[in-house]
Amino acid sequence: MSAMTNIETNGQSTVSTATIPAYTSVQSGAILSHGVELPVLSLGVAGEAVRFAQQRLMANGYRIGFNGQYGPQMKAAIEHFQAYYGGLVVDGILGENTWRGLCDQEFSRLGWTFYSPFKNTKYPYNVNMSELNQGHVGDAVECLQLRLYAQGFSLFIDGDFGLRTREAVEVFQRRESLKIDGIVGVQTWRKLGE
Repeated sequence: MSAMTNIETNGQSTVSTATIPAYTSVQSGAILSHGVELPVLSLGVAGEAVRFAQQRLMANGYRIGFNGQYGPQMKAAIEHFQAYYGGLVVDGILGENTWRGLCDQEFSRLGWTFYSPFKNTKYPYNVNMSELNQGHVGDAVECLQLRLYAQGFSLFIDGDFGLRTREAVEVFQRRESLKIDGIVGVQTWRKLGE
């Protein structure tokens, strides 16, 4: 795949419309490739394994964010790759066969070395996340929206902390017996990661 593939211009939506809840933890043991354990990844997970997958997708010509978040854009890229590569189930889940398609062709030639294995974690990997409130935009807000979506809130995952995101945060804070202020600080991030 030598040409760049821009998912947004190929008719793929960047807003998740999944009817099943997103996975909130990374499942390990998908594939042991060149001594590195690569976990099963799906919508809603985050971390270094997702960054690695994003790098592999970019190396295969996909224009996606490099933010460590498995969001709707990455899911669309995985589905496109699965359809393009052939012989893969097109489900948007990065499992054993899809990892092999992304990695095995060039993995050893690139000489990559991993200094630590991927860790099984729930998101967030740590709580050193930025404090967020209404008006913020960016990857951290997209991450927040993905976590709220995984908790059952119906939101646009657009990276813009608007009124609907604030309302969802306040409902979540009320449900979790947190201070209800619409600000996503350490305690709210921690509860979102449970």
